[in-house]
Amino acid sequence: MEARYAFELSGEHPTIPRSEALSLLEITSVGYRVVSSLGRALVVDARELDLSLLGGRMAMIHQVVEVSAEGDPTASGAAEAAKSLDLPMKSYRVRATRLGDPPLASDEVERLVGSALWKRGYEADLSDPEIEIRAIVTADRIYLGREVARADRAGFRARRPHLKPFFYPGTMLPKIARALVNLSCAREGELLLDPFAGTGGFLVEAGMMAVRGVGVDVQGRIVRGALTNLEGLDCNLIVGDAMSLPLKDGSIDAAVSDAPYGRSALIQAGSRDELLAGSLAELRRVLIPGGRMIFVDDRPVGEFLEDAGFNIIEVHKERVHRSLTREISVCR
Repeated sequence: MEARYAFELSGEHPTIPRSEALSLLEITSVGYRVVSSLGRALVVDARELDLSLLGGRMAMIHQVVEVSAEGDPTASGAAEAAKSLDLPMKSYRVRATRLGDPPLASDEVERLVGSALWKRGYEADLSDPEIEIRAIVTADRIYLGREVARADRAGFRARRPHLKPFFYPGTMLPKIARALVNLSCAREGELLLDPFAGTGGFLVEAGMMAVRGVGVDVQGRIVRGALTNLEGLDCNLIVGDAMSLPLKDGSIDAAVSDAPYGRSALIQAGSRDELLAGSLAELRRVLIPGGRMIFVDDRPVGEFLEDAGFNIIEVHKERVHRSLTREISVCR
């Protein structure tokens, strides 16, 4: 069955949230069509969307609303949309989220929709409603419906790197790590590789989504520490060299890699270019045909990726601080 859904995207990054949403639609639906993409709002028609799976994986998507009615972002448009809502005769509350710069404020939308429902005989209850109606308000439309998925923001805060059993400076935050695993389109039961596993941040997020993980790191003490972060998850860690992976050809479904940037990479590999070329050749060897790889570096590496046999789907930039901007390449 096809239905319309409005995604409220995080404002923490200009491009990754939309790409994460589209990747998750690939994984969790039979098919989809983009209806509107405007700033932090993404509206799609999707068939047989697995809402439980979607909600359990979201990182940089705040909420998803199943659209029951929509209208222009005007007073009359909001009222008309509310009139067409098909609801059981139960108490209600309206909560609006304003994305971008629409002409109506959130409280105006809540008042207009609530007033229209009250005129239809519904009873408002702001403290303990039986039905909560969500409104996504954009510059061109108002979308009304019920919330069907919400990201676990508290969980990401609880998994911040310094709160884990084993911590190492420079570790990527769990929310962005989860989003990048989602960009790889790795599905439940598939095998995801991190050839520079470090403290296991990508593998933790993958394991929590029932994606099997395998990590490789050249430093034994790092592997031993990372094992404490991965306790209870379906993941294997190996002390090894990313330029000579102990894995069979075509044995990996997807990969996510945050390449080393510091002096340790130069000491271990001789040069960064040597490490980059060698590790990419190995990633190309072990990935299945068509498998996705997310490769993170602090510089443009497009030529290296293409020379290794990867097609670049898209590139995102993430400014971490004044002296570090990550370049995130999504490849196949």
